[in-house]
Amino acid sequence: MIENKEESEFGFMKLLFGYIYRRLNFQHFLYFCVFITFDIGDTVTAAIMMDSKGLGVEYNPIIQYIYLNYGLSGIIAAKLWLIIVPLMIASTKVKDSYWFINGVLGSLIVLGILAIQANIQEISGVSHMSPMEINTIYLVVLLLFTFAGTIIDNYTKTKAQNSFSNRIKGLNKKYSSTFK
Repeated sequence: MIENKEESEFGFMKLLFGYIYRRLNFQHFLYFCVFITFDIGDTVTAAIMMDSKGLGVEYNPIIQYIYLNYGLSGIIAAKLWLIIVPLMIASTKVKDSYWFINGVLGSLIVLGILAIQANIQEISGVSHMSPMEINTIYLVVLLLFTFAGTIIDNYTKTKAQNSFSNRIKGLNKKYSSTFK
């Protein structure tokens, strides 16, 4: 009896992971990575940094204000609602921008990793990149990734349009004698 129960639990887990694997795509994985690096990782390390070194060590005055008035959960919520949710809405509304959105998400992951590294190095007292250097790297990566994403989106859109046009032309040839 116990063996059947373990087998059924294993079967359930197998079905669950199979369903998740079929339903999630690359963009979902990128959103998760942005949430972990840019939202949680940067925010937690920034909060530790501000607690240990003082509020003035944070470069962004908006983050300083939110942390002072709302704490750690306020910063996480603000990043979530002001950055991640609008990107999710944009990705569902504009279907032709899949790889463009992936470029934005990829650049946010890079930004999150750089910010985490700078925060940890500031906490440790080790020299680190300045916020201006991090912002410059972010902007360059953002431009490169979104440009590449736009090229891929345009290519896939053109390929899909050509495929559709070829199907229509094939139907016209096939049924042209029927409608004469």
